[in-house]
Amino acid sequence: MTNSIFKRFLLPVLLFVLVTSFITPNTAEATITGNNSPNTASLMGNWKYSRSDTTILPEGENEAYYQFTISKGERVYVRSSYNKKYTGMKIEVYNSKNSRTGSEVINPDSVTPFIFANTGEVTSTTETYFGKVTRGTYTGNMYFTVSIQDRIKSGNGTFNFTGTATNLGNSSLNFLGVDSSVITMDLTNNSTVPKRAVVKSITTSSTQRPNQGNVTHQLMPSEKNIWYQALYSSANNGSYHISLDDQLKVAQKWRFKYNAKATARSTMSNVKANIRYEYDVTDGF
Repeated sequence: MTNSIFKRFLLPVLLFVLVTSFITPNTAEATITGNNSPNTASLMGNWKYSRSDTTILPEGENEAYYQFTISKGERVYVRSSYNKKYTGMKIEVYNSKNSRTGSEVINPDSVTPFIFANTGEVTSTTETYFGKVTRGTYTGNMYFTVSIQDRIKSGNGTFNFTGTATNLGNSSLNFLGVDSSVITMDLTNNSTVPKRAVVKSITTSSTQRPNQGNVTHQLMPSEKNIWYQALYSSANNGSYHISLDDQLKVAQKWRFKYNAKATARSTMSNVKANIRYEYDVTDGF
């Protein structure tokens, strides 16, 4: 009898505790404060697993610090939310090798304005960085979130060359083949290409009439002024030994031609470049 009464009493209590734990946040975990020096910096660990909890910078305190690590080859930026009242607020990212500061307000008229600073290039296995947010001229309590985000993104696009390339045919039976006329593609001001995007890989596709064998696609980026010959090619496609190591900008003028060994005349139309690229999102801020 006693156990039955106890169980009937305990069950509602447990349910109440569970429900309130979901409804009421643990404010100690949801906010950061007191991180007003490098020695008391908020420890964010590896940037990939960091949280963007709300920081409270009390009136009378001028700076908030954060400590995190980055691995070799990673490129990140640290951003802080912003309020139009926080005039002069700035953010700095630094370690023993370099320091970068940002105070420009990005998207100032949106509902999510922010300021940011990029880290430098990480050359050792792991490096420790500090982020520092400085108050500015606002005098009351400040509330903001600090997050660490990857700067480098990937994308792809298919772009059209203008015109039709014509090959008069290899009537002289030159073992090197004969090059066609050149057609062009101008991506200099193409709005779909992110700013300073760099080519990761590139292929070309086309329609040749008549369809022939022993055909090689070739590309020339204007900034290099050299012809890249497709390593793998056919009448209708080409694949090139081009990578990030070549540091070719997507947004430039490109030329295309094809080499044919057949004696018959041919044309190549509907020529497209299929480009995979990498870009730094902060270049577009």
